[in-house]
Amino acid sequence: MKKRLNLNINPLAALLTPFFVCGKNSVYKAKDFAYRLIQSALEHQSLEAMFKLTGYLSADRVLDKIHEVSEERIQKLVAKCNKKLKLPKKVTLAVDFTEKEYYGDKNHREVIGSKGGKYARRYIEASTVKPALFINAFPVNQFTNNKPKLLIDLLDGFYKFYNSKIELLLLDRGFFTKAVVKLLTEKGIKFLMPAVKNKAIMKLVKAYEKGEVESKIRYEFGGTSVNLIFFKGEKETYVYMTNTRYDPVKAHMLYKKRWQIETNFREQNNFLFKTKTRDFDVRYLSFVIGGLLFNAWQLTRNESIYDMESYLFKQILKEELLKLRQEVSNKQIIKSLDYLLVA
Repeated sequence: MKKRLNLNINPLAALLTPFFVCGKNSVYKAKDFAYRLIQSALEHQSLEAMFKLTGYLSADRVLDKIHEVSEERIQKLVAKCNKKLKLPKKVTLAVDFTEKEYYGDKNHREVIGSKGGKYARRYIEASTVKPALFINAFPVNQFTNNKPKLLIDLLDGFYKFYNSKIELLLLDRGFFTKAVVKLLTEKGIKFLMPAVKNKAIMKLVKAYEKGEVESKIRYEFGGTSVNLIFFKGEKETYVYMTNTRYDPVKAHMLYKKRWQIETNFREQNNFLFKTKTRDFDVRYLSFVIGGLLFNAWQLTRNESIYDMESYLFKQILKEELLKLRQEVSNKQIIKSLDYLLVA
């Protein structure tokens, strides 16, 4: 039976507190700002909305403080918060890009064009599949959009903080490049990704469907020898590229687990504080806090006596946050949580 868990938001608040420098006689202390960020993230609301709802700590005041936060400090926050994660000895790691639509200056170096002619702020994220946990994420801009380097940075960071071994790396077809495949093969990192169905791959798919090629074949991809695996689904033939020896059924079932990261993205989005600021480090901070709160929810589900839904987890944390906020201010700010329940 899973044990009951006593939730406490203090650890994350304590890590966020050093981000804010306040004078000795300031009305609001560093913890007030930390709690506001967490509160806004739990509500999935903007700082402006939370000020209107609560009547204290204006959005401008909070933004003035977090505009001083750098990307380097945000990375240190991730490292400090996640270093205590207890992972299995072997993990399956999923890496993917996620994009947040952007409606400001399209020529900003931090903005990248995406599908459909839209513009976005892009992040590359690593998550473990089981348990489903946010591990790390980097912002990707026009000058850092180098897939092999981004992968190495994520993988090096993983091995720096965890003793776990990456048993398998799951990638989406966006990483289907000769440079990425060569890099992973040379480093002996087992990977599995869907092959882009270009003309050469489609020719092999048709040959497989006619019974002219086996379900697993050797394939030269930019001078790197790998396996191509074909799996006949109900509506289409799936093609995977890998440097493993998995049979088609196992490869297909393993790759289906990669969709866990898509679920993670959707849930993490519910833990972001909204902002329209042009300061991209603030946007990065919002993204990271979402990932860290997502982890707190996942760990709570693993240790509680029942699978706690995210809305219930948020409600419990909001009650904890309200209690802590009132303790910090030494006064009864509000008698109920009604002001937090925003439709």
